[in-house]
Amino acid sequence: MMIKEQFQKNKSGWIKSFIEGFSQDENGEALPWMTYPAIEFLQKNLTKNHEVFEFGCGASTLFFAKRVKKIVSLETEKRWFEIIKEKLQEKNTELNLMQNGLTNSAYENFAKNCQQKFDFIIIDSLKRFECATNSIHALKPGGTIILDDSERKNYRKIFDFFAERNFNKQDFFGIAPGQLRLKNTTFFTQKN
Repeated sequence: MMIKEQFQKNKSGWIKSFIEGFSQDENGEALPWMTYPAIEFLQKNLTKNHEVFEFGCGASTLFFAKRVKKIVSLETEKRWFEIIKEKLQEKNTELNLMQNGLTNSAYENFAKNCQQKFDFIIIDSLKRFECATNSIHALKPGGTIILDDSERKNYRKIFDFFAERNFNKQDFFGIAPGQLRLKNTTFFTQKN
């Protein structure tokens, strides 16, 4: 979908997200701060059988909680953690706060140490390379790691890491709710 078409299709939600500083659609329903093509893909393909882990909670936590069996989320900012905790209505969500997580390896190893496997692991936080490489062990067979803001050059080594392990790569380029820049969201899917 072309950028102009993405905006036309989503403009009232985009404007609302921009004004309120919270990613949402035209009805106020939470959306991940990913590109619209990535959001559309998830809306069509997520099921109540899926289990999700995410580094960095937010509107995406609310979005996934309505669509999947279980979501485990890890956040480092207490204020943001409290905002999402207050908005969250679904009971299938495990929110974790790790304020000192960026100073030790516990943060990037959290998914791996959950003693659980996930269908999707979303990486939209700091320490993205470490989170990606350590989370591979927490994926179910055929699972997907989603890297948001993947257009950034400093994430190229993540692409190399997954290419070396023969993961399928799918890019979703475009605009995101309320964002003034073009961005990319990349899905790395483990081959069965």
